[in-house]
Amino acid sequence: MARVIAGRRPVLEALRAATKIQRIYVEPKKADPDILAAAESKHLKLAHRSRAELDRLSEGARHQGVVAIADDFPFCELEALIERPTHPVAVVALDQVTDPQNLGAIIRSAVTMGFDGLVIQKHRAAGITASVVRASAGATEHASIARVTNLQRALLSLHEAGLEIIGLDAGGNKSLRELRPSDRGRVLVVGSEGKGLRRMVRERCDMVVHIPQEGPMDSLNASVAAAIAMYEIKRAADE
Repeated sequence: MARVIAGRRPVLEALRAATKIQRIYVEPKKADPDILAAAESKHLKLAHRSRAELDRLSEGARHQGVVAIADDFPFCELEALIERPTHPVAVVALDQVTDPQNLGAIIRSAVTMGFDGLVIQKHRAAGITASVVRASAGATEHASIARVTNLQRALLSLHEAGLEIIGLDAGGNKSLRELRPSDRGRVLVVGSEGKGLRRMVRERCDMVVHIPQEGPMDSLNASVAAAIAMYEIKRAADE
C-alpha cells in the first residue's frame, strides 16, 4: 500500500533515507533545487501537478508544492529495536497517543536524541500518516518503529529482555531528576494526551516518574514532556 509524504523537508529526508519512493510531484516551476538534486541522484523524475492536485494528494498535510508517493511504512519487529549489543538500548513506547502533531514531534525528538526506536500501537493511536511525517520534519524516514497490538505484552517482552521500563506520568512517585546511570537499556513509556498511562500499562513499569514543575501551569504537552524525559534518560546513560 502506498503512502504520502508532503512538504519540502519531509520529502528531502525521505530521499536522503532508505525510503522507497515511487513518484514525486511538484508544482510547476517551483521545484526545490535540493529535492531536484537528491531525486536525480536516485534516478527519480519529478512530475508536474497543479496546486489543486497537490492539495488533493497531500491528504490535508501542508505540502509546500511537493508531494512524494512512497511504499508503505516499513515497520520493524519489536525484537529488532533491542538488537544493539554495543550500548544500552533506549526506546520510547507510546500508550494511545492519538494526536498526529504529538506523535510526529515525539518521533523527531527520539531520532534527534539518538534513541534506538519507538513502539506504537496498531489501534486507538495515531499511525504514520502524511500529517505525522510532516510534523516530524521527515524524522519518520530515519526512525525504527515497531507497531504492536498489545502494548502491555510488548512491555513485558522488553522487561524480560533486561530493559528497565520507565513510565512518565504527572502522578509518578519519583522525580525524573532521580534517574541514575544504568547499564540496562531503558524504555520510556509516554501516556495519551488526555488520560496519561492506562492502569495496566502503568503496572508494567518498573518505576513511574514525573517532571518537576515550579511554575503556575500544572501540565505539559505530551511531546514536550516526552522530549524532556528523553533528554534526561540519555543524560543519565552518559554519566
